[in-house]
Amino acid sequence: MGPPSSHEPQHVNPEELYQVICAATSQDPAQIKASSDRLKQMLEMVGVFDTLSQIAAQGTLPVQVRQQAIIQLKNSSLGNWKSRKC
Repeated sequence: MGPPSSHEPQHVNPEELYQVICAATSQDPAQIKASSDRLKQMLEMVGVFDTLSQIAAQGTLPVQVRQQAIIQLKNSSLGNWKSRKC
């Protein structure tokens, strides 16, 4: 068995995603920009929607972090939703 193909889907690292979401709530424009850029990459990874949901559901996390997870989940899932005609 050879090395993994570069075309295999990457799985999201929950801790990294949490850190990216936290950085997105920062008041520092540089942190917000960096987190936005990384989040765009992470939204293509396997498990990102589940992990965003888990972050949003954690009642012990700061409200702004939970809200940011919800916003990202909403925005990214709408972009991936396929319209169906009845």
